Amino acid sequence: MRNFNYTAIAEQKWDSEILNLIAAIYKEAGKQEMCLKQRPEEMEKLVEFAKVQSTEASNAIEGIVTTNTRIRQLVEEKTIPRNRNEQEIASYRDVLNRVQEAAGSTPVTRTI
Repeated sequence: MRNFNYTAIAEQKWDSEILNLIAAIYKEAGKQEMCLKQRPEEMEKLVEFAKVQSTEASNAIEGIVTTNTRIRQLVEEKTIPRNRNEQEIASYRDVLNRVQEAAGSTPVTRTI
C-alpha cells in the first residue's frame, strides 16, 4: 500500500493561481448543491445519462460492445443480459451503483 505524507502539504507555499483554482472548485461545488436542491429530477436524469455513457465507454475499452439501446436497457435494469458481453455490462452497472451508493457514507480519514 502506498502512503502519502500529508505534512509536506502543510509546509507547502501556495501561489495565488492555485488558491484561485481551489476557490473556483468550491464555488462550483456550491452551485451543484444548489442545482441538486432546486431541480432534483433534472439532476437525476443527468446522473442516469452519465451512468450509461460511463458504462458504454468503459466496456468499449475492454472490447465489450452492444447496441446503444441494449446498453441503456441494461443500465436502467429494464432487461436481462443475453450473452457474455451483456453480462459484463450488467456487472459494471452493479459496481457503478455500489460506488455511487457508498459515496456519501464512505469515511475519509487523514493519517500522518
